Amino acid sequence: MVGTRQFRIKQPQSIAQMVVERLREAIIDGHFGLGENISEDKLAETFGVSRTPIRDALLQLQQSGLVIVRPKRGTFVFSPTLADVEILCEYRLMLEMQALRLSMTRNHGDLTDATQSAVTAMTAALEASDQFAYARADAAFHRAFFDLCGNRLIRDAYTVAEGQLGAIRSSLSVAYGRPGDQSYAEHKQIAELIAAKDIDALAAVMDEHVWRTLRVARDALPEDAGSRRP
Repeated sequence: MVGTRQFRIKQPQSIAQMVVERLREAIIDGHFGLGENISEDKLAETFGVSRTPIRDALLQLQQSGLVIVRPKRGTFVFSPTLADVEILCEYRLMLEMQALRLSMTRNHGDLTDATQSAVTAMTAALEASDQFAYARADAAFHRAFFDLCGNRLIRDAYTVAEGQLGAIRSSLSVAYGRPGDQSYAEHKQIAELIAAKDIDALAAVMDEHVWRTLRVARDALPEDAGSRRP
């Protein structure tokens, strides 16, 4: 039969997948702290489901690096060291700069609109002293680079670390109260430079902006021998 694809019934989202998305969002937003124990029983009660979809969801989140399952001890939100943050910053800067170059070339108008819209959301979050809303707007700002770059492999590569980066960002925002004025000012500057198509200036500001995460993390995360950056 020709054209049968149009008759296929879209399967409803599984309970486990819905739990994955809700729990991932909660971790990234900072409702669970880095290293915090996650109780399967409490989650099952909170979501109103059995423990089976909770376990399935936690296994999926473990694969994305957001949680760590320790046999006979429980499940915990990942707890990065400074060396881990350094590795994430290196990875992030490499990908973001390439995504920026491509998105500015291929979808400059949409990128300008998306980043300026995110800055507007950051401004509102600052005025409301809502660090969770600020972190979400921050994530949307950077995600726009990848959504508009026109390269699915680069976009998919970012998703490998996006959850961890978001959780670290939220954790540091919570630890320091209001998001830092420097970070906010940098986002505004990046948006302006995108609009102006000034890629050279963008590279310098992005380097400072990304590595600020590591500098702030030094006061909040455990020291270890793996960190190489001064």
